[in-house]
Amino acid sequence: MKFTLELDILFNKELPAEAHEKISEWLKEAGETILLKGCPKNAIEEACRITEYKILNDRLHLKLESGRRVRAHVGLMRLWKFLAPRIGKEFKVGLKDVKVKKFLIEVELDRKPLKPVTLPFTEYVKFENGKAYLSLKDIDMTAFKKNYIDKLLTRLKEKIAAQYVTGKAALSRVVRESPPRLEKYKLRDDPTPLLLEKKWIKEYPLAGVWLILPPFTALIRAIESLVIDRIAKPMNFKEVLFPRLIPLEVEYRKGHIAIANEIWWVCRPKSRDPAFFEDVVDYAIITGTVPREKLMEKLEPPSCGLSYAQCEPFYQIFFKEVVDLDEEPIKFFDRFGPTWRYEAGGLKGIERLTEFYRIEFAWLSSPEKVIEIRDEILKRAEKILDKIFDVEYYVEATTPVYLEHAGMVEEKESKMEYVKTYDLVVKLPFQTKSRPEKILEIASFNVHEDFYAKRFYFKEKRNRPVWTGCVGIGPSRWAYIFIVRWGLDFDEWPKEIRKYIGEKLPKSPKLVTW
Repeated sequence: MKFTLELDILFNKELPAEAHEKISEWLKEAGETILLKGCPKNAIEEACRITEYKILNDRLHLKLESGRRVRAHVGLMRLWKFLAPRIGKEFKVGLKDVKVKKFLIEVELDRKPLKPVTLPFTEYVKFENGKAYLSLKDIDMTAFKKNYIDKLLTRLKEKIAAQYVTGKAALSRVVRESPPRLEKYKLRDDPTPLLLEKKWIKEYPLAGVWLILPPFTALIRAIESLVIDRIAKPMNFKEVLFPRLIPLEVEYRKGHIAIANEIWWVCRPKSRDPAFFEDVVDYAIITGTVPREKLMEKLEPPSCGLSYAQCEPFYQIFFKEVVDLDEEPIKFFDRFGPTWRYEAGGLKGIERLTEFYRIEFAWLSSPEKVIEIRDEILKRAEKILDKIFDVEYYVEATTPVYLEHAGMVEEKESKMEYVKTYDLVVKLPFQTKSRPEKILEIASFNVHEDFYAKRFYFKEKRNRPVWTGCVGIGPSRWAYIFIVRWGLDFDEWPKEIRKYIGEKLPKSPKLVTW
């Protein structure tokens, strides 16, 4: 690893002539002390070195070179802290800013990238002979203070590692499965056309969003009630109402900026004055169309995202707070409203939606209890599928979804005695309309370890490890697989579902044209 940094340290006023000699002495002293601090004697050549300097009236020009031990950007911050009080006290001159002329990095790689890698703050990223060569740009004092450089190098390695992991299948293994049951399924093809024909759903002018009408709504609500009665209540989860507008800082801490391409972003109007939008209104009334570009001009940049995972606000509850693990585990569930995911094209059936309904379970406790709670929810969910839904399914250990969302990867399965993420997957007798696969993942069961404790800065009063977990169960997707298994004849449905609906299903309205 090699760093070459050329820059100017700018002063807030001109130096007196007598300062030049003194600053030279201080630079020599720094090179023999603070720039070597923490570097083993047998690796001195890896420390930061001042290989060139020039003292001007209004600036100090430096060239710093280093290996991996005391990196050039770390050396710069040490020099800043070393020189600032001395120059200020002796000559009443302050250090104002830095101006980076050149910043080159050479870093060894574990393996060759499979495709080009782009990174912010870089003029180029090149790969040759097992190394990456980076030229940085737009590096300012904030970048040095907040250590963007080391984070950038970490991100480089993460992006290369991600190229070798292609989706969940790379780390998935089946841990158990139900007996074969596909022959019991009442429907042998995707139920979406049938639900349209029977007026259980209706198209809506937005891909992945459907009008859910009374019969299908009744089934979804019945499944929701069943899950609450069989999982939430006996496990003492308390209901909460989580916001669905997620501010950018919460999106960042949750890790969702890494999946910005899958989030629906929310933009505020630039003004609430009706006159500000008058031209948009006039155009729409006259032409019968909404002028999208003109409307966009009147919106602020995104300030929020629509909730992607539903549990984002849970972790924000504990932001910079101190918890007490001597208390009972904190266990919440939320069913306040829908979750949104931008799925782009290819949404043809109701099994994969842009807007869908989920019950989100989230909890916080000690490592042992977090794992125990997750496993108990999974056990109860399996029992519903096995004893009531009577579908063919399997449980697989797979890539932790929260790491996927944060743009991180695990290249090999953890050697711990527990699994971080289980997926519950139902087999189908046909390929879904949205994806060419005969399976449907219907729930994910996660142990996050201290991932969110670190990102949301919450701690325990005695500094014991604080873990979290979450499970998302989607009644709309569960309703889909229920229909495939049991069909639309209400009288043939299991009594455990019918009891939540009543003696018969509600009907959709009769229209002349539909």
